[in-house]
Amino acid sequence: MQIKTINTISCCNNYFSKSTLHPLACLIDLSDIKYCDLLQLDFYSVWLKKCTNCLGFGRKEYDFFEGTLSFLSPNQPINLKLWHGCEEVKSYLLCFHPSLIKHTPFEEHFSNYTFFHYRQNEALHISAREKKIIENCMNGISEELEWGIDEYSKTLLAGKIELLLNYCMRFYKRQFITRHEINKSILEKTNQLLENYFLTNKVINKGLPTIEYFSRMLGLSPAYFEDLLKHETGKNANEFILFKRIEFVCKELQRTEKTPADIAKEQGFPSVQYFCKLFKRVTGYSPNEYRALEIQ
Repeated sequence: MQIKTINTISCCNNYFSKSTLHPLACLIDLSDIKYCDLLQLDFYSVWLKKCTNCLGFGRKEYDFFEGTLSFLSPNQPINLKLWHGCEEVKSYLLCFHPSLIKHTPFEEHFSNYTFFHYRQNEALHISAREKKIIENCMNGISEELEWGIDEYSKTLLAGKIELLLNYCMRFYKRQFITRHEINKSILEKTNQLLENYFLTNKVINKGLPTIEYFSRMLGLSPAYFEDLLKHETGKNANEFILFKRIEFVCKELQRTEKTPADIAKEQGFPSVQYFCKLFKRVTGYSPNEYRALEIQ
């Protein structure tokens, strides 16, 4: 299947046979559209399907079933076949160009909406109450688009989209809570990956593992994995890896007679002095002091 690229909001409206109300944003009802193309949009998009099955969206038995939301950054391809709607199952597409939020307060914290970098199978699955809130937000966006363009329209339209995304952020946080058990399983796999990484001294040749390494091994997007890690541990990826690295070193001090210099070399620390200083900063003890405590 060839990818069809759509460069502007006007082209997007033309593709779906809709009129353009604003050159930087549109809201399209996909309920009566049966396209099967693979699309690539040069702007941000939010896809809503009410009451979906789990095919292609990663829905699990502990997720809600009243609707699914997916978020795409510019140039991320999407298969329209998954978003077909009908009278019973409505489907909507919200698009907005980066220029709409340029030089607005919205732009300053837009990077917080990390779900624009999730995979489609890491979609948001919403409850009936959440769906009602999303519908109200989209109705507000639709009303503003119908109003026309004046000196207030950019600010008001950006504000209404921001409100929608803030609710989506709240609902994603809730979804991490309802997925706590499977998230625990992912963390256990992450710990196993790190333990094996350190045991086999990969740090010497490959350096510390990256977000991309974990996401590839776990089948997750880097953005989703980092958000999951932050939610479950309170640490970002770098903090988590540092914590686990020192935890591994503590075990090495307990179960082996290796010197701090040996451990520093095996685990890729730039020098034994750096290793000892970092270890004391994290644990409050020097490596030798820690080993003596464990012996006692």
